[in-house]
Amino acid sequence: MEHLLQSLLKRRDNLLLAMMLESLHVAIWLDIGSPLSRASILVHFGLFLIWQPVQRVDQRYAWYNSMIFIVLILAFAYWINWWFVFVWLILLIGIVGGRVVTNTRERYMYLLVMFFLVSDFLIGCIPELFSLPIHVSINFSLNYALALLPLVILFFPPSATRNFEVSVDLLHALTASLMVSLLALASLVIMYHTGTDYFTALIQSLLAIAMGLFGISWLLSPHSGFSGLSQLWSRSLLNIGTPFEQWLSELSELTRKHQSADEFLESAIQKLVTLPWLAGVCLKMNDEMVAYGKETRYHIKLTINDQPLILYTEVPISGAFELHCLLLIQLIEYFYNAKVNEHELAKQAHLQAIYETGARITHDIKNLLQSMHSLVSIMQADTESSNSRAIIILKKQFPYFIQRLEQAMNKLQTPQQIERDEIYVKDWWQELQSRFRDLDISFESDIRGDPLIPYDLLDSVTENLLENAIAKRKSEPGIRISSRLYASETDIRLSVCDTGEAIPHDIATALFRGAVRSDNGLGIGLLQAGKQAESLGYKLILKENVTGKVCFELVGSTN
Repeated sequence: MEHLLQSLLKRRDNLLLAMMLESLHVAIWLDIGSPLSRASILVHFGLFLIWQPVQRVDQRYAWYNSMIFIVLILAFAYWINWWFVFVWLILLIGIVGGRVVTNTRERYMYLLVMFFLVSDFLIGCIPELFSLPIHVSINFSLNYALALLPLVILFFPPSATRNFEVSVDLLHALTASLMVSLLALASLVIMYHTGTDYFTALIQSLLAIAMGLFGISWLLSPHSGFSGLSQLWSRSLLNIGTPFEQWLSELSELTRKHQSADEFLESAIQKLVTLPWLAGVCLKMNDEMVAYGKETRYHIKLTINDQPLILYTEVPISGAFELHCLLLIQLIEYFYNAKVNEHELAKQAHLQAIYETGARITHDIKNLLQSMHSLVSIMQADTESSNSRAIIILKKQFPYFIQRLEQAMNKLQTPQQIERDEIYVKDWWQELQSRFRDLDISFESDIRGDPLIPYDLLDSVTENLLENAIAKRKSEPGIRISSRLYASETDIRLSVCDTGEAIPHDIATALFRGAVRSDNGLGIGLLQAGKQAESLGYKLILKENVTGKVCFELVGSTN
């Protein structure tokens, strides 16, 4: 007894369905309007609300919706008649006919349910509704035969848990309801037109509709030659019961959960196998075939990211089914490619940061080498004692060289970090003049207050501009170099000018946009200086470019 109870609990949905059909059959075959018939129909509605596959069972209803349901059910039970039964049976046939099945056994079970409902509709409801004479023995035999039919449902294995709340296809539901209504109407028309009995007219209608459906199925078959009609039908059946909103939401959640594209693909395929109408998936990953679920005799071969993919189903695959599967796989492929592109962009951004940092450090080291080369030239030309001018310059410059090299090493360790070490503008301006005082450079300033400025930016940009001007002096001896600083509590302007030749137009237009040709460097110093200034809210421009006055200016805010 305990074993039987556990078996019935496992078949909960089947048990509810069988009890629902049995109570409906009792209400129909008893005297409509009797207390027992009304009680049976109330039991039927209660079981239906628990079993129904359209709405989620755990969803909470508002009080007014619950009141509407209760009032409608009580009104149906109180004023029950054959027209109400007619409408309700049509609705039930549509729900069962549009149910999305998950395997072959469930398909056979719902075919049995459809046979029961159609039989109750055509043999129990229609004759009573139109007062059609039926032989008592036939009525009695069909009554008890249909009463035993729902018990067969209990012997079917329990169905898999539904992964989606909405498991009824609206188009299939409407088609089933309309076909049964057409069958009843055709039977009545043939009966009244030819004068034959109801069962004979019913058999003739069944044969006529069966031939019509056979012809339609042949036209929709790809072997018939009418491919356009088949494609039109397939487009109308793209949705076979899987809510795309929920599927897209689950794929988006998987992309956030997994960092690796391969991990996302594996999780997406595992999620795909949980769909109720899919039995298994076989996919080629890392040069080997990986299987999920089980293999069946019905399958479809697709590709994902140029790799073979096989989907196995429990039921034959139609044209609409194939298009639906293709769409789901394309969604997975789209998210997979997006994840791959995301990793590539992150890698390129990291490499770009390393490149820009390395290029800027390379240019800083080049400037240091140029300064050291100038000092070596002074030492070679100086023949005085140890207290000579060259020794004094070296004592001033070597601490600065060490500081700049330490800064370069720090940048290499943190390539993506933008440094914002600040210094008072007066201290920085004095330090700059002391470094370049012996290189024949004119310095002018108009400092109002003593605001803080980004040391690394001002020092790197100014040194770059001054070293370029000094290098230019070697090819154009006699030019004058000057630097002017204006600083206040709100903004700052720093300019470096020389009296040499104007920069060629093609080079001037390419400054701060990309690498330019250079005879003594990489041609990226001003590009890096411009990017560094922009990252900290400053702007480096070529203010004037005429022969006799070439000026660069750094403009920004000190706030």
